[in-house]
Amino acid sequence: MTKVEATNLKKALVKKFGGRAEFEQAGRPGRYRFAVTSEKFGRMPHMKRQDEAWKIADKILKPDAALDISLILTFAPRDLAPGRSPRHAV
Repeated sequence: MTKVEATNLKKALVKKFGGRAEFEQAGRPGRYRFAVTSEKFGRMPHMKRQDEAWKIADKILKPDAALDISLILTFAPRDLAPGRSPRHAV
């Protein structure tokens, strides 16, 4: 995946869910991981969050580029509240 493709996915995730999205290189060049934080995820079970995020990735990326996503983390703001254990975030 190119950095332009990663940026386009980030923009599409923000457009769909609001909030904010970030990405960073994961391991080898061209491989990225994403984190999305949105209020919409507060009302959504974890598996639904993942399904919705991956639908966006599959919609805007070619299949070979989608294979370069190591993961997409989906958080509601409350998941990242101080004092919350990471195991409660997902």
